[in-house]
Amino acid sequence: MASIIVAIMFVAGSDAGFNNNDPWYLLTSQLALWVGMVGAVLVASRVNGSGSLSTDFGLSFPRRRDLSFGLAGGIAGRMLPLLFVILIVLADRQNFSTPNSTAVKVLGTTPSGVAGWAIVIALAVIGAPLVEELFFRGLLQGAFTRRVGSVPAIFITALIFSFAHILNEGPFAPLILFPAALILGYLRHRTGRLAAGMAAHSIFNATLFVLFLVPAFR
Repeated sequence: MASIIVAIMFVAGSDAGFNNNDPWYLLTSQLALWVGMVGAVLVASRVNGSGSLSTDFGLSFPRRRDLSFGLAGGIAGRMLPLLFVILIVLADRQNFSTPNSTAVKVLGTTPSGVAGWAIVIALAVIGAPLVEELFFRGLLQGAFTRRVGSVPAIFITALIFSFAHILNEGPFAPLILFPAALILGYLRHRTGRLAAGMAAHSIFNATLFVLFLVPAFR
């Protein structure tokens, strides 16, 4: 319900022209999605849990160890799919060397302007790690773990997480995100908390902005 309200507010305040590269449209659409995710977590905690996000889903302030795990996990999560990207580039060198190569996108948009960059960075580096880890690794992985065990739960949640990004990030999203999603799931299982995965998710997303500094990807 809250997601619908947010969406209606955006439509009412716009001219009904939806531009995927509009940072304010991106902000509103992500808020609508995330309100639903957080709402599902809160309802599940209240109805089936203790009412505490810390107890039910492992939400807590990061410790030094969480940050160390997060740094290693974020870098590893980016390096593994990078090998896949390199193979694609080598296989199709001509298209990637042309000046008209497709620009890199973050959350389905190519940032431009101060407002665009500020919104995209905030959403990708702060918002997504907090909300998505709480929903996917907290709620979903926890539910699957109780039903099928920890290892299958990590793989199932990673698949759901990866395919959930197709709409915004294209058909190759599962191939790029699945290795990182496995790492995030492992961090949740290994530490028993979400903080390490949130840190890794944030670092994983932050490293994508480096691609905007590479002329070949502009």
